[in-house]
Amino acid sequence: MNIVPFTPAPAPDARPGPPRDRCLPDTALPDWLRSRVAFARRCFTDRDGHPWEPRPYQVDSLESNAPRKVHRDGRDVGKTSEIEIIACWAALALPGREMLITAPCHNHLEPLMRRVCGRVQQVPELAETLLERRVQPSWFLRFENGFILRGRVSGPRGVNYQGMHVDWILVDEAQEMTDAAWIELHQALNTGGRRWVYGVPNGLRNGFYRLCHDPAAEHHHWPSTLNPDYTPEKDAELANLYGGRHAPAYVHRVLGEHGEPENAVFALDAYQDCVDPALPAVVVAVERVEPNPDTLPGPGRPGRYFLGGDLGYARDPSELVIYEEEPGGVMVARARLKARGLDYDAQSRLLAALDEKWRFARIALDAGAGGLATAHHLLRRAAGLAGRLHAVEFGSVIETGPAAPGVSPRRHAKEFMTELIQRAMACRAVRWPRDGEREVQYAGHTFRCDARGVPRYSKGADHVIDADRCAFFACWLDRRAREQRAWAVPPLVLPAGPDPPDPTRPMTPATSLPSPGAPARASGTEKPEKPDAPFPSMLYW
Repeated sequence: MNIVPFTPAPAPDARPGPPRDRCLPDTALPDWLRSRVAFARRCFTDRDGHPWEPRPYQVDSLESNAPRKVHRDGRDVGKTSEIEIIACWAALALPGREMLITAPCHNHLEPLMRRVCGRVQQVPELAETLLERRVQPSWFLRFENGFILRGRVSGPRGVNYQGMHVDWILVDEAQEMTDAAWIELHQALNTGGRRWVYGVPNGLRNGFYRLCHDPAAEHHHWPSTLNPDYTPEKDAELANLYGGRHAPAYVHRVLGEHGEPENAVFALDAYQDCVDPALPAVVVAVERVEPNPDTLPGPGRPGRYFLGGDLGYARDPSELVIYEEEPGGVMVARARLKARGLDYDAQSRLLAALDEKWRFARIALDAGAGGLATAHHLLRRAAGLAGRLHAVEFGSVIETGPAAPGVSPRRHAKEFMTELIQRAMACRAVRWPRDGEREVQYAGHTFRCDARGVPRYSKGADHVIDADRCAFFACWLDRRAREQRAWAVPPLVLPAGPDPPDPTRPMTPATSLPSPGAPARASGTEKPEKPDAPFPSMLYW
């Protein structure tokens, strides 16, 4: 028997070259399809019906063939338009390939995919070759040439990317993606594929921040000031709304800069773990007109319900959230009302009508802005709320009772109310329905600590969160009352003095002053010379 010794093959002289770019067209294209800018000019129209014309700063990004590209932009600069153009161009120029458009949540993805589908219908070459279109369970478009376009949200910890293998990935609102989602997404890209990322900085040092400093990627930076429609008047308005040109919101959303480091208040993965798809999402929008009480949502069964409210009037909306405390202390979101343009008296009538239906165990309102005024109106209108209505100053310090050694029982109200939500999320003692607006606010809510170590929370898109803070605080106060502990924030008492004006009642005609020679009025009919004294018992600890 002859034994042939094993001889390894000689090593190659050079390593193989980089993988072929899977997103380059295979065949010669017509002139109008060789350039994405030319394609957009031929097939797209702007909002006025004219042929779409790219802005000068958009051309280089549109014509790019970089395997990795990162956009760090401000708001309203044309990121979505670029995604629409790239997706429609690829559907014609890349037969047999597969593309994924993704975003952190449905509130981001759905309007984007509807715009893409609208563009597909506007391009005859695409509309005539679309074979299949699905929206559920995720977006799916298949064309005659074999090109497939998918649209998916990341899902909890990126679970929706598992098992996917695509040639081109477009990520929108990348600043909200969790690190766990990025891990799954990176593995979903085929070798030789492209990953283009679009986001607006939010101050977090997360996966998007790291991609913005990736030396292997092509980088683009479009601040909002590049938009031709961005005027000095709009800049002044945004600077005023955001708290100045050095405020974090202005630095992030207008300048497109990362700015000072921020910290996430809530973990998005923990939030998504508390979302129950089977829970109905009851969201009522009220715009300027006070709703009929009969049309307001009501409880499906007797229970222990709590209402939290963040009240606004002129610019900011009012958010009212209703929770039920189930056995075991689990808080379940039952309804949310979003009101715009209602004055404080109308809001008090709305709150009174809701209490008639739900019979809340406790109501907690943010005492800032018009919250305290609305609470006074409400208590006059529904005296039965005395003992159940609380108005909380977010900037105050409250007594939270016995604390761990070394921990002060005196806590900043907003910080403690935030902690109540964080505790419930950590032990899954809260259930939310699928609510895109609430999810976006929880994902983007950040804070930084001041020199004293006190958290300073980001302002702006946090109205639902502030209402949730109040609802959880109302439940906490109720549990303390059941345990017969001292109040951290006492309930309001019926103030002395006349009723506040009610727009639904006719005004009494004003009485003119008597002339010098006129006889004096009878005793007891004189009008008081001074206004009523301030409402007593309005201190909050």
